[in-house]
Amino acid sequence: LDLPGIAREQLAISIEGSVVRIVSKEGAPRQYRAAYELPQDIDAAQSGAKLENGVLSLKLAKKIPVTNATELTIQ
Repeated sequence: LDLPGIAREQLAISIEGSVVRIVSKEGAPRQYRAAYELPQDIDAAQSGAKLENGVLSLKLAKKIPVTNATELTIQ
């Protein structure tokens, strides 16, 4: 995303399930608010963000689905 004039301290990025929200904080020279819904849940612990020269880059990792299936023994 292009975010000219905004410092990284002026941004808040949150991840909830498969939704990524990007919001500029109060006092930022420009107001920005966006939400993106992705097809799969995101692993926030494995994801990261970088703001360089007014360009925000997000590296989002897919959350590996946990299966609750139990295998039965065939007799």
